Amino acid sequence: MAFSWDLDTEESITIDDLIAFLDAQGERVLAEDLDGAALMLRKLYNNRTFLSETLLRQIANPAAFNAMNPYTPQVFMLHRTEHYFLRAAVWTPPAGRKGEEIFFYEDPHDHNFSLLTLGYEGPGYETVLFEYDHEKVVGDVGEAVDVRFLERTRLARGRVMFYRDSKDIHVQFPSEDFSISINVIVPNMKMNRQYSFDMDLSPDNTHAVIRENLMFHTPTVISRLAHDMGVPGVSATLQAYVAAKGDPNARRIANEFIRELEAKSLEAA
Repeated sequence: MAFSWDLDTEESITIDDLIAFLDAQGERVLAEDLDGAALMLRKLYNNRTFLSETLLRQIANPAAFNAMNPYTPQVFMLHRTEHYFLRAAVWTPPAGRKGEEIFFYEDPHDHNFSLLTLGYEGPGYETVLFEYDHEKVVGDVGEAVDVRFLERTRLARGRVMFYRDSKDIHVQFPSEDFSISINVIVPNMKMNRQYSFDMDLSPDNTHAVIRENLMFHTPTVISRLAHDMGVPGVSATLQAYVAAKGDPNARRIANEFIRELEAKSLEAA
């Protein structure tokens, strides 16, 4: 089973109380005392005004609000430190509007960061969870990956769940109504690759296929833009860059794009 908590408490805390608890853990945030962190989030759930009060304070300073929230409209940053950050995520039922792909609905994927999440408002999204061994994966698009089914569940009001970095694969299904989750996120300094997968979601499935590498690599993005604008020598320039850096993850991402360019050249020949 995945890590989840359905706790019962009438105690209520403020966001400052949660911050103090997490700050006291230093570099050990979400590495130790997950039960304690889950209980603190459950107590924060009982505070039904903290989120609106926090966001209103941010909005009162537009420049600070914009600097704090450079992400998609789905996500609101609440607090950031060296070791973790807090955010609220909004989940809305699809309505056929442009841009709804930001919700990653029905898209199996993993994360390269640890995430403890609370169902704060609404019925919450339904999720199917599998696990895999990141160390046994090369990371090539089209690669077959062994997976193991964990559970199908829902991030309901007051429920707390933990997604392990580079371990858990999850796919989210839209909530029936507007929902909000509160997340504690601990970035992984190793910056493992993240993937989206093609896979059967039935409990007896044991295999997935890597569909896409989700790791953002700025030089590759710039190279793709340059190629699309007709700049010559993109492949050689990118290859030289990653060879000099020596980062294996960056090299794999860049090489996927280079192979894509080579395939297009062969098709055009």
